[in-house]
Amino acid sequence: MDAAAWMIAVLAASVVVTLVALAPRMKRDQRRRQLEGSAGGSLAGVGAGFDAVWQPTAEQARADWESRLELPAPAPTPDGDGRVEDGRLTIVLRDDT
Repeated sequence: MDAAAWMIAVLAASVVVTLVALAPRMKRDQRRRQLEGSAGGSLAGVGAGFDAVWQPTAEQARADWESRLELPAPAPTPDGDGRVEDGRLTIVLRDDT
């Protein structure tokens, strides 16, 4: 092998060794962020994009699921059927489940 091939092989081996050495630390950091609730799904939107093209029913199911997560609060009615008490607005969510 020539010098360039050896350099590429050494570089690839050093990257693998570094990743193996840092894997426990990266796992701990990811677990800590999950427990704190700050671990975002950075690639989660990619799957939704593929669903829209290749599986339209899955994309529709995802949209339905997201709409159920964002439950709108009921608007108060002019007749005030118990939602305004002592000048404060009281919102009671229905339990449809």
